[in-house]
Amino acid sequence: MDEKRKENVKLWDSVPGYDFNEQIDVPEMHSYFHDGVHSVPRLTPIFSWFYGRANPVGSQYASETLSIPTCKGWSQKIRDGSTYVAMHIIRDKEEIDKRAVKFQEALLPWIEDFDGLWEGYKNELLSLYDHLKSVDLDKATNIDLLHHLWDMISTYRRMWEIHFLGMYTSMSAVALLEEQVERFGLTAESPEFQNMLRGFDNKAFQVDQQMNEFAQAVITSGLSDIFKNNNAEDVLPKLEESDAGRKWKDTFYEFLQEEGWRMVRMMDLNEPYWLEEPSSAISVIQTFVNKGTDFNLDEVRFKLIEEREKAITALLEKLPGEEKEWFKALIKLGGKAGSYSEEHDLYCELYCHALLRRGLLGIGRRLVQAGTIDRPDDTLFLNPDEIEQVMLAPEFHKLQYIANRRRAEWEQLRFEETSPVFTERAGIEEAMQKDLIPSGDVIIIKLVVGEMPIVNPELKADLYGVCGAPGVAEGLARVIITYDQLQEVLPGEILVCPGTNPAWTPIFGIIKAAVADRGGTLSHTAIVGREYHVPTIVNCFEGTAKIKTGMRIKVDATQGAIYILDK
Repeated sequence: MDEKRKENVKLWDSVPGYDFNEQIDVPEMHSYFHDGVHSVPRLTPIFSWFYGRANPVGSQYASETLSIPTCKGWSQKIRDGSTYVAMHIIRDKEEIDKRAVKFQEALLPWIEDFDGLWEGYKNELLSLYDHLKSVDLDKATNIDLLHHLWDMISTYRRMWEIHFLGMYTSMSAVALLEEQVERFGLTAESPEFQNMLRGFDNKAFQVDQQMNEFAQAVITSGLSDIFKNNNAEDVLPKLEESDAGRKWKDTFYEFLQEEGWRMVRMMDLNEPYWLEEPSSAISVIQTFVNKGTDFNLDEVRFKLIEEREKAITALLEKLPGEEKEWFKALIKLGGKAGSYSEEHDLYCELYCHALLRRGLLGIGRRLVQAGTIDRPDDTLFLNPDEIEQVMLAPEFHKLQYIANRRRAEWEQLRFEETSPVFTERAGIEEAMQKDLIPSGDVIIIKLVVGEMPIVNPELKADLYGVCGAPGVAEGLARVIITYDQLQEVLPGEILVCPGTNPAWTPIFGIIKAAVADRGGTLSHTAIVGREYHVPTIVNCFEGTAKIKTGMRIKVDATQGAIYILDK
């Protein structure tokens, strides 16, 4: 690389127009809040580009389509791979009132037929995905690959529009339910409230149950030693050595053809999807085989359904007759919040991101052949604008000086902590009160940023968080930061983590409790904790920093309190 080019390296930003500029962005929007649920660890440059552009536009699209009364979605900025959001708050009461009328009208079709609407959108997504999968990336021309890049961008934008329609409708119903029960002294953290929203099946949980069934088939087929005594990547070759192993493997590959478009990390492209690297899925099955646990989620769900019906009946009895029908309608729609949140992860983020990774690696292989980059996954450290500029004549371009610099920076910063908020307010509490809560945006408040813990000095706890799922548990802590550490978790331990995503769900079948640094009462960690009947605390902020693996801790999730018993 010549000296002049070295001097100009910093001219390239990974997300032009969306890079966070504190001096400009904070005065304009007052506060930007860290999305700790989706950008810990920090995001690769190309995912920052995709996510930072399409996600906020999706929120704005759904907010306008549904006429959310108090908010028009959010702006999103990227700071060294961390995402920050600022709310578009509507403060004019007359405008809020007009939008509220339209919003109730927009909710009615979703109340009447949520499953039917979601099925239609799901089919639309699958059609878009089939188009992306139809491209033979290694035989495609450079023109084909450029068009494939554009198709990925278009599909990704549409995915987020669909994603937010289901999220806003179902989760807004939960927020409206909260308003209904406040008169009875209940909040989103109250067991009586959370019990109304438990016991719902969905495709994500069905896949998890299939993984457990595969583990039981391993045991009954006499294949346990192969799974127990080999690394995940060595299991499948070992299965070829017996008829029982080959039969199990064939069935497993049939499963992967349908369900293998599933990323290990929900929000990035740097880790393989199941179909690309089956060992990622094998490791989940190994966890069940090694622990000897046959967790039956259906049995747990039957109990949750009973609790749900009791909770709904008890609250209906307290309401005046004229309010009961609207309350029932909100329960019907709000009940979709948990099941849709988990199921849409499969069909939106996990599936779509797997196809983005597939396409970008295919493009990367072509650019490696041309000498434009050194490794296929160097495309993760470019952005689509840069790829577009070189795709039709890559042999004339060298992009190593961009990709290598960004890779080095990402690897250095990947696990570094970041500020929870950038604000011109006095602190995070004032920022939330003025620049977040008034938005009424249920996704940001209850999932992305999460509710703030209430510190109760009388409890004398070491850490405080938000109740994601009620209950009390005591045991040894297991601190897990990334997916590849999940096999370290032992039955009966308490999971302590930054947050979870659907790839982590099966571990809830063996843990005693869960503690997450980030997330709200409608985050993945909270929803899965409720459905697996596991006491869960979210948004404790410092769990992974102050709790160490092997410490004995007590989790009083109902009170949002964590006690470190070994000091």
